[in-house]
Amino acid sequence: MGAVTTLPVFLDNLRTSLTALAGMAGVQVFTGPVDHLSIGAEAVVFCVDRTEASFSYRTLPHVEVFEEYAVEGRIWVVKAGGGEDVIKEARDRAAALLELVVDELGAHNSPTSATQAAFGVDDARLTGWSMEQFAIDGGRDCRLTFTIAVTARFTPA
Repeated sequence: MGAVTTLPVFLDNLRTSLTALAGMAGVQVFTGPVDHLSIGAEAVVFCVDRTEASFSYRTLPHVEVFEEYAVEGRIWVVKAGGGEDVIKEARDRAAALLELVVDELGAHNSPTSATQAAFGVDDARLTGWSMEQFAIDGGRDCRLTFTIAVTARFTPA
C-alpha cells in the first residue's frame, strides 16, 4: 500500500487483471485520460475525471486509515457501418465489456486477504452506469460511463 492512498495500486492491479482476460483481447485499457488517436476501436478508461477520497480513523490510536473513493470508468466501442445491426453490435459489445469489468471486480470482491492481494483494497463494486450512442462518419459509437465504489484500509508509512 501507499503511504497516503490505495488508488495507484488499485488502478495498476485492475488494469493488469483486465488485460489478462481472454474477452479483453484487442481492448485498450488505460488508467487515465487518453487522446483520440491512441484509444482505438474498443477501450476501457479509468480516472478520466477527478477522483476524490475520504478518510476515517475508526481505531485507536488512529493508526489505520479507512479510505473510500469512487473511480469513474468509461467504455468506448466503435463499429464500422450503419443501421440497426451495427447499432446493436456496438451496444452489445460495450455491455459485454462492462460485464467483464463487473465480473473481475466480483471475483476479488470481499474483505479478505485475497482481495487485498488482488487489488490492494477491501471492496470494489459497480454502483451505477449510463449509456450514450452516437452515429459517426462511417460507423456507430457506444459509450458507457460507470462508477466503481472502493473501500480500503492501510497504515500510513
